[in-house]
Amino acid sequence: MKNGQIIRFVLALVLELIFLSALNLFDDWTLESMPIKFVASAFLCGVAYLAAVSNFKLDVSLRKQAIVFWGVAIILRLIALPLAPGDDLFRYQWEGKVQRAGFNPYLIAPADPQLDQLRHTFPQAAKINHPELRAVDPPGAELMFRFLSGVTNQPLFYKIIFAIADLAVGALLLRLIGSESRYRDASWYAWNPLVVYSFAGAAHFDSLMMLSMVGGILALVRSTTQTEPEAKWLWAVLAAVFFGIAISLNLVAASLFLLCVFALRWRAIALALTVLMPVLFSFAFGFPKVRIWESLGQFTQLSRLNDLFWWLIEETVWPNPHQRSFHYYPILIVCVIGVSFLFVRNWKRGMLWALGVVLVLSPILHPWYCVWILPLAAWRSVYAWNVLSITLFSYYLFWDERLFGLPWHAEPWLRGLIIAPVLAALVMLGAQKKTTVAET
Repeated sequence: MKNGQIIRFVLALVLELIFLSALNLFDDWTLESMPIKFVASAFLCGVAYLAAVSNFKLDVSLRKQAIVFWGVAIILRLIALPLAPGDDLFRYQWEGKVQRAGFNPYLIAPADPQLDQLRHTFPQAAKINHPELRAVDPPGAELMFRFLSGVTNQPLFYKIIFAIADLAVGALLLRLIGSESRYRDASWYAWNPLVVYSFAGAAHFDSLMMLSMVGGILALVRSTTQTEPEAKWLWAVLAAVFFGIAISLNLVAASLFLLCVFALRWRAIALALTVLMPVLFSFAFGFPKVRIWESLGQFTQLSRLNDLFWWLIEETVWPNPHQRSFHYYPILIVCVIGVSFLFVRNWKRGMLWALGVVLVLSPILHPWYCVWILPLAAWRSVYAWNVLSITLFSYYLFWDERLFGLPWHAEPWLRGLIIAPVLAALVMLGAQKKTTVAET
């Protein structure tokens, strides 16, 4: 590693740390100017991150690379801990509190008059998002909310748990990559500002789902590479359990189910455990008498928001004046199934494509959704998703309603800010790949 590259690497890392720290100055979005400053700092942090990882080519031992990798990853998360949490956290805390008070979150919404007295004991009750909706998270997530709320309602506790799970994803990713470049490749995930902010800052619980999902993928790899039948079956069962937990926490993990079948082949019978686990967790909430899955389906009634694809269809051939989204989900499911069959002989690549289809065709795209695919993008060396993870910080401009004609309705300039850099990155990466192929 040349001196110039070392200087660029260190400078980029320092700038990433500085701009991430600056987010703490602009996280009060009740003030009009704060969302713009927050997004600007996040963009600068993202540019520094891309430069740092691109220059992470240390000609030192793997042990020293590990020290740099983990040192930066941990420092980034410590910096993000003081940030104001997202309003999803208050929903987690509320649904845990409701369960401990003897109510079923799949039967009663936060706005229900029966919960008036309970709301008086919850200071953040007014900040619960979509109070008209019953629980929309799977039963595994709801049981987790119940457990965590029994420990404490301090946001820092949730952040630490989710950040530890996030770091564990990085550890599994290192094993999944396995090559000598594993620390540089995994840093695309572990040093990503959106990853850091989503879990250590905003306190989204998706890192727990991702931990189970990446653990399941690692178990699939082990199952398909073992030579002893007993070991193959052991890893297959472990993969099934991990994916069962992941689906119980977030249904998006089910998009990889068919590819798990293709990976395990005749050992796919073990995936019966994957199906069984969410059902078992559902019994805690009265299933089948209580129709839990009807409650989960409420999210399809939410308005389309910040999507990457459907806005273009609606602007050209399929008007949707009320911004409804429910009719897009069957199309999304069919496309995921179709893509899975396209990669029946290459399940590893297929998993990246299946999750990619989910994100591109999802009628609702919150920034932390993009984080789901980043471990796979690091594993398969597909870097355009990292660019999208940076531009998606633009979403937080929605908190400054002065910028939009209608609240929570994306303007063309916002779509351009999110999508154009990704398309430019795809063109540049494609040209770079062609040049590399031509040289070899």
